[in-house]
Amino acid sequence: MNGTPPGPPRPTPPPRWRMLGPGLAMLVLGAAGLVVSTTRPDTPQPPVPQGPPPSPMRPAAPLPPPRPAPSPPAPVTQAPEASEPEDTATREQREAARASARQYRAGRFNAFFRKAAFIEELSRQGPTHIHGLRDELADPSALRQLPADARFLENKPEPVLERMAMIDLLFELAPSEPAARDAMTSLALSPIDRGLPDSVKKGLVGEKYDLLFRLAQVDRQLAVDTFAKLESPKLKNLLREALIAGLVESGASPDEVQRMTAHL
Repeated sequence: MNGTPPGPPRPTPPPRWRMLGPGLAMLVLGAAGLVVSTTRPDTPQPPVPQGPPPSPMRPAAPLPPPRPAPSPPAPVTQAPEASEPEDTATREQREAARASARQYRAGRFNAFFRKAAFIEELSRQGPTHIHGLRDELADPSALRQLPADARFLENKPEPVLERMAMIDLLFELAPSEPAARDAMTSLALSPIDRGLPDSVKKGLVGEKYDLLFRLAQVDRQLAVDTFAKLESPKLKNLLREALIAGLVESGASPDEVQRMTAHL
C-alpha cells in the first residue's frame, strides 16, 4: 500500500443550530422568563389608566345641559265679571219701585184709580219689581235724612209715607206672589243697626210692625214662624201686638189666636 495510511475519521460537525443552542436557549428562556414574570397572577399589577378615547380631528363641542321638561300650562281662569246677585235689584228697578209707590199712594185718593188693574200690572213684571221694593225698604238712607225730632205717628214726613206705600204694595202682591211674602219675612227679620240714630231706629221698628201685621193677614202660620225667629226679646215685646192684631184682622178667632201663639 502506497502513501500515508489514513488516519482516524474526522468527526462530523454538529448542525449549525446546535452551535447556537446554548445562546439561543438562554435568549428564549430569558424572553420566556420575562413573559412569565409579567403575567404571574400573584404579582399585583398597577392599574392601567383609562385615558380618554382618541379624539377626532376636531374636538367635539361639549354637550348642552339637559333641558328641563316643560311644565304643563296653568289653566287659564277668567275673572268673574262684576255683577249683582240674581235677586238683587238694580238702580233702575229701585227707582221704578219708588215711582210705583208714589203712584199707588196718590191713586188711593183718586176715584178713578183702578187698584186691581194697577196691582195686576205690577205682577206681570215678575219678581224684579218685588226685589226693587224689598231693597228700597232694606236701605234706611231715606230715613237718615229726617231730622232728629221727626214724628212718625202724626204729620209723617214724605219719605216715611213713601216707604209705607211700598209695604202696602208688598201686601197687595203677597197673596199671589211668594216672592212678596219672602220679602216681607226678610224685612221683618233683618237686624237693626245699633249705630243708627234713634229717629231712624224708631222708623224701622214701625215698619216691622206694619210688615208683621200685614203678613199675618196673608199667611197666619208664616207670620207666627217669622215672629218666633226674632232674636231680640225687646223687639218681640214691641211686635207681639202687631202679630195678634194681624191674626185677628185675618179672621182668626180668639181661641185660634191663643192656640197659635201659646208657645211664643
